[in-house]
Amino acid sequence: MALLIIDRRPEYLGEGYGTTSLLMLPLGSRSYIDYIISSVGGGGDIWVAPAFEPSEGYEKSLASLAGTTVKVVDPAGLTDVLGESDPEEMVIVVDAGTCPTCGFSKTAAIVGDRGYLGATHVVAVGDGTDRARERIVRDARGNVRRVKRLFQGTSWPHVANKRLVMSLASAGDLTHVAFDSLSELRRQLGDSGVLQQDQPLPTDLVDLNEQDDVLELAEHLMPSAFRRAHHRRYSKKGRHVLVGSDCWIDGSVRIVGPVVIHDDVIVEENASIIGPTIIGPGCRIGRNSVVAQSVLARDAMVDCDDTVRHQVSSGGQNHGVQPHAALTSHGTNGNGFAPLDFDPYDSITGMEGPKLEALPGYQKKVQMRIKRVIDIVAAISVLILFAPLLLIVAAIIKIDSRGPLFFMHNREGKGGKVFPCIKFRTMRKDAHALQKELYAQSEVDGPQFKMDHDPRVTRFGAFLRASNLDEIPQFINVLLGHMSMIGPRPSPFRENQVCVPWRRARLSVNPGITGLWQVCRSNDRSEGDFHEWIFYDTIYVKRFSLWLDVKIFAATVLTLGGRWSVPLSWIVRSHHHTRDGVQSQSTAQLG
Repeated sequence: MALLIIDRRPEYLGEGYGTTSLLMLPLGSRSYIDYIISSVGGGGDIWVAPAFEPSEGYEKSLASLAGTTVKVVDPAGLTDVLGESDPEEMVIVVDAGTCPTCGFSKTAAIVGDRGYLGATHVVAVGDGTDRARERIVRDARGNVRRVKRLFQGTSWPHVANKRLVMSLASAGDLTHVAFDSLSELRRQLGDSGVLQQDQPLPTDLVDLNEQDDVLELAEHLMPSAFRRAHHRRYSKKGRHVLVGSDCWIDGSVRIVGPVVIHDDVIVEENASIIGPTIIGPGCRIGRNSVVAQSVLARDAMVDCDDTVRHQVSSGGQNHGVQPHAALTSHGTNGNGFAPLDFDPYDSITGMEGPKLEALPGYQKKVQMRIKRVIDIVAAISVLILFAPLLLIVAAIIKIDSRGPLFFMHNREGKGGKVFPCIKFRTMRKDAHALQKELYAQSEVDGPQFKMDHDPRVTRFGAFLRASNLDEIPQFINVLLGHMSMIGPRPSPFRENQVCVPWRRARLSVNPGITGLWQVCRSNDRSEGDFHEWIFYDTIYVKRFSLWLDVKIFAATVLTLGGRWSVPLSWIVRSHHHTRDGVQSQSTAQLG
């Protein structure tokens, strides 16, 4: 599979040194072209079609930044280049002028599984509620009874034509069209009679033709720059400073991270670099100068006593920066740093720091794997141990009322994957139809429905609910990997649409048979607040650990399945919120 990238040179880059373009911009600890290639992959030829007149050395510069062979092709002669390829070879087309906020790797995964013979276009449909219409129904007391949200569809013209992320087409189809953008490619393929389909991607687009958007993307990628394995060639100086090889930085230089300095950079005495800032390879920063919240393209020069603030700079005139030889003659081993006096994430940049979680990423992955093993062992043990009881319960259900033995309802699991949640049936066969008539009598707010004396519940069903025996079949879901013993309550798609940040959090882990909300929610379950549910689910996801699961399991046993509540401080000791503050705190965070 080949890769074709349309490169651009926005006005804010200027002429620079004649070779600067979007693909050469440093993002995190690598260049933009390296970021695209490593994310999209493909393993075939890599072509770059610049939408401008490239200067001498452009192709060589791209190849050095990409670390692989890159062939620059004239857009006008692209047809000839593609004609030399196998007509059936698939080509991924990316426009460097836009970048999905979710990253190119997720985008490539959508088009990677080929079962469609025509062209595929990935369309960014947005990642939030700003492109949705919503209707909220409340009762006389002001409690939320129903939320209807209609998300914008990919067939809307201003989405399908202007928010394209990536396209995939065969080389044979591409030889019959001429294009300089993804929207033009989409139109030309349609005019040529090529079959096409749109694939929605829940993400926003960053327009790299705008300087502020480049700075936003650079800041967005900054935290990952300190976590990824390909940064081993960088030295870590201070808490949030990465420095590449062959750099010379005077000992008087003050650096306040997060800052990433690429290879072969020179920074003269008394200069200041304030993050989030990325210094591209070969840059020269003069003495007494200041670079703050900026991105310096490769070979950029900052004059002595100059200030570069909140800019994407591609270079300048070298009035005061001395040659490399003169700088290295100073009596220092290079890479000297003034001490960092404070945490830059909190005090300088306003940028969100490392993701709040109880465990480092690698420990969390290990504990998640251990948790899965525990779930399998526990599910098998419970199903075998309770097999005689399950047979008795099944027989009574059949005798007590008409209808199926099990109630299976579609719920959203990890990543939003839908699965049938299995329970013993505790209601009448027509319970779902009757629920619409009973919505006004629901005794809790939010999208869930609950009544203390629900007329739909059968006689034996009331006993099963009171004893929690109706949930034992959910261990089949645990065994199949749909659920876990501990986690957020499994909910259907309709309920998860009410609060998008909550949905993202709770769908990042498997739902559970029991969880933090079940054991810590208000004692008066009929007055349980929907924000309380959001609050406890979010706390669980942020603070996940096996020890937290052990404490939740113990609380579930001691409270007989959550018949009464335990204080949150018993389970999450370091959490400072009191029960009385749950509503306001959760509303402030996620509402």
